[in-house]
Amino acid sequence: MTMSDSKKIATVSGDRITLPPRLVVRDISALYTELSEILGGKRSRRPSSPTSGPGPHPASQPTSIDFSRVEEFDTSALAFMRLFRAKHPEIAFENVSSELDSAFAAYASHASADFDSSAAKPTHLGLLEKTGLSTLRAFESARKFLSLMADVLHHTIGYLTSRRGVYPGETWNQLYFMAYRSYPIVCSMIFLVGVTISLTAAVQLKMFGADIFLADLVGIAMIRELVPMMAGIILAGKVGAAITAEIATMNVLEEVDALKTMGISPERFLMVPRILAITLAVPFLVALANIFGILGGMLVGHFQLGIPPETFYRQMMMAVFLRDVVIALVKTIVFGWTIVLASGFKGFFVGRSAGEVGRATTESVVLSITLIILIDCLFAVIFYM
Repeated sequence: MTMSDSKKIATVSGDRITLPPRLVVRDISALYTELSEILGGKRSRRPSSPTSGPGPHPASQPTSIDFSRVEEFDTSALAFMRLFRAKHPEIAFENVSSELDSAFAAYASHASADFDSSAAKPTHLGLLEKTGLSTLRAFESARKFLSLMADVLHHTIGYLTSRRGVYPGETWNQLYFMAYRSYPIVCSMIFLVGVTISLTAAVQLKMFGADIFLADLVGIAMIRELVPMMAGIILAGKVGAAITAEIATMNVLEEVDALKTMGISPERFLMVPRILAITLAVPFLVALANIFGILGGMLVGHFQLGIPPETFYRQMMMAVFLRDVVIALVKTIVFGWTIVLASGFKGFFVGRSAGEVGRATTESVVLSITLIILIDCLFAVIFYM
């Protein structure tokens, strides 16, 4: 259907098409359709005789597009110009303003780089190429993680010696969140773990008449392994996810870039308070978790096996040594540093979109727990083999 004159956007005069004052996305589609009809559709329907009716004569086909009336344009106008020039190279552009000409030149160069490059074409990689790329990405991630760890260590030592560059209140805020806001969930979970472990062991020990050794098992298992491991996993889910979400959101909102622009190191400003807070919070959490975990085992021993709490406590103290407590405390502090570093790593290297924040948060929890288990295995090899 031919567009009626009342709905026409462009003006045809002889061999020139004059565009309207506004070239915006709302009108571009209709304008392109109209020009296509002028240049192609009407040509096929045009009567053979020049005297058979109104309309452009074949001898006076439009040869130029006049931009003299264009006062307002957006990106859709640039895309329209590029597409039109590609399909109708014989049509010249006239009276293009300097602003529109500059914008079109910049758009055309970027579009060529983005879409015409052979590197952008999808390629099918074989197994060897995929393995190589995955290995390179793993090494690059390891390099970034070690670089962040070195920066945080440098800035932490620098702050402890100079006491400058970090807002002290932020450390106390993080300590409140990591210790005070975390101890209910840590203690309740480890109390339940203590009850579960004791119930499972009590059945086996009772079969061999070794009820009293439940205290040994609970004390060693809780202090050496379960409390550090469970505390680390719970902190990875609660504290680590919060750190990643906060730093990743700051990255998406370009607040991290703003810190760099002001000459402030993001690693020092954001990571040092969290490293200091987790170092102070962990001993508090480990002490409380040990008490609640052993209390769970003690209650099972009393009600399931009839072991008095005093007897349970004396037997446990003969099995657990100060060395076990110190090693467990060191392990948990290392776990805490690992959680902060892994969470900060995922936060700093997040993509620039809201969806990337959720993905980075999930990955930080997985990475933290994986590193905790790996480090715990290394501690077991070092201290117990």
